[in-house]
Amino acid sequence: MGALTAVLAVFLAAPFALNNYIMQVLFTVFLFTGLAFGWNFLSGFTGYVDFGYAGFVGLGAYLTVITIVDFGFPWPLALLTAMIVTSVVGTVLSLPMLRLRGAYFAIAMLAAATAAKLFFESDNMRPITRGGSGISFFPELGLTGQYYLAMGIVLVLGYLTYRIANSPFGLRLLAIRDDETLAASLGINTVREKVIAMLLHTAVAGLIGGVLAFNLSYIDPTSVFNIRYTEFPIVMVLFGGLGTVVGPVIGGLIFVLLYEVLWSTFPQAYQFLFGIAIIAIVLFMPEGIVEYLKQNDRIPRWRSI
Repeated sequence: MGALTAVLAVFLAAPFALNNYIMQVLFTVFLFTGLAFGWNFLSGFTGYVDFGYAGFVGLGAYLTVITIVDFGFPWPLALLTAMIVTSVVGTVLSLPMLRLRGAYFAIAMLAAATAAKLFFESDNMRPITRGGSGISFFPELGLTGQYYLAMGIVLVLGYLTYRIANSPFGLRLLAIRDDETLAASLGINTVREKVIAMLLHTAVAGLIGGVLAFNLSYIDPTSVFNIRYTEFPIVMVLFGGLGTVVGPVIGGLIFVLLYEVLWSTFPQAYQFLFGIAIIAIVLFMPEGIVEYLKQNDRIPRWRSI
């Protein structure tokens, strides 16, 4: 507990000691860690891999900006609106989508995200979304405010993940991941549990999408429906460990920092090197670093980890 308090104190004091570049890097760490927690709620705990996560992030970003620019919402209300509406859309979409399994679900979600991007940049939506021209705005929160907001969200999501991992609900989700047919035969309402997980999954995406929009100060379909908002959370959770509490934190910290180092050191080849690093991790630690440490008795085999 003392170590966690010390780390928290360091992050709280960071804006007073660091320059804007490092603050932006730390903000990005928190942003993607939050996305990783959100992706983990559905895909990590239930095994339903969502390749269309960026679609919900983009929806949350647009809802936040439009409610601020066109309707004059204060930023907290805009974020709350984005989170609620995105979760409702995700829940409605989950009813037919979660009938699919495995690769069929993953591909269907990817197709839905692609369709959402095309819809937001279409001429029919131009009066609302400004099409490919995008929307510029001036967020009320500066970088320091965005940093603290993203950090607060990550702390809440970490605690929520901890509670889920140690609850009967979390056990039911893990049972679905291990064998959904068997889970259903044991009396688990698999449809209800998956829909709840999808609600949490998409609510986080909508909220983080709004925070992302604050940081960009300009959004268009290409920037907020970017595939990296799907790829990075997946890689982070896989590296840290599916359905674990600290996995998204470890994955978020290491991968954002690794990406930043490779980008700044090898600007012409960073994507290739980043891809090699991902392949190596999947080959040598397929279940993630947390499970690897548990299996080798380096850390306790607790679900709270």
